[in-house]
Amino acid sequence: MNQTKSIAPILLVIFTIFWALLAIDPLYRDIWIAENLILVVCFYYLVSTYKRFKFSNISYALIFVFCILQTIGAHYTYAEVPLGFWAAELFDIQRNHFDRLVHFAFGFLIILPFKEVLIKTVKFANRKTEIFVLVFLFLGISASYEVLEWLYAITYEKDCANNMLLGSQGDIWDAEKDVFLAGFGAWLYLLIFNGKAKL
Repeated sequence: MNQTKSIAPILLVIFTIFWALLAIDPLYRDIWIAENLILVVCFYYLVSTYKRFKFSNISYALIFVFCILQTIGAHYTYAEVPLGFWAAELFDIQRNHFDRLVHFAFGFLIILPFKEVLIKTVKFANRKTEIFVLVFLFLGISASYEVLEWLYAITYEKDCANNMLLGSQGDIWDAEKDVFLAGFGAWLYLLIFNGKAKL
């Protein structure tokens, strides 16, 4: 039985401080609120189930990194994160790709926590089936997020839908690319690390 002390409480304190700092004067308060709704729901799940189910320390670290990226995106909006502009200038590209990074990170960083929950209730026939199910799960989650984002934009942000669509930046295939990157990130993590945690 794993007796390693969980790093979750420490990471929660660090993230709470970081989140509070970036909650001060975000670029668009309404978008910041919308972006943080999902984050609040996820944190409620993590905290409320902590005594019954603990993720591995690797999973908590991956969740922490993803939440940092998401919080930065919520503060600036994904299309206006300074790091994305810096990268665009460095590599001589026209688009701020921070949103692409976060969609990829969603798959790459969050696949292990999902797997740790799923294997408690589901037994896969073999490794290929496991990878197939997990990757398509992330494609589905990412696609669902894109639909919610679109519904929010056309309902509440008609005058600034381009901002709310978190970096579509004129790309008509933005949603499809984002969904692909989430699935690709999940697949890549499973390929590289075999989906295993050791802590």
